[in-house]
Amino acid sequence: MVNKYIITLLVSMLLTSCVTNKNIYYWGEYESIVRQSYVEPGAMDVQTQIEKLNTDLQKTESAGKKVAPGVYAYLGVLYAEQGKYTQSRTALLKEKTLFPEANVLIDGMLNRADKKLTNDK
Repeated sequence: MVNKYIITLLVSMLLTSCVTNKNIYYWGEYESIVRQSYVEPGAMDVQTQIEKLNTDLQKTESAGKKVAPGVYAYLGVLYAEQGKYTQSRTALLKEKTLFPEANVLIDGMLNRADKKLTNDK
C-alpha cells in the first residue's frame, strides 16, 4: 500500500515538473493513461494502453516533437506485463537513449526484465 502512494507521488512530481515542457514534448494520452492505471487499475487493459502509446509515438514523429519522458519506460513495463520481454527491452533502451538521466532507473528495470527472460527459458 505504501509503495502505491510512493509511486503515485513520484509520478505526480514527474508530471508537474514537466508542465513547463508542454511545448517541448508531445505528451498525447500518456499522462491520462498513467493516471488512470493508478486511480482505476484494470479499467484499461494493457493492450489498449500499448496501442494508445504507439499511436502517440507516431503522432509525435509526424508533429516533429520530442517524445515525453517516461513514455518508452512505461511502454516497456506494459510489454513486460504481457511477457514480451524483447519488446520491453527495446522500449527501455530507447528511454535510456533519449533520457540518460534515467539510466539508474532504466538499468534496474532492464536487469529485472533480463532475469525474467532468463528464468522463463
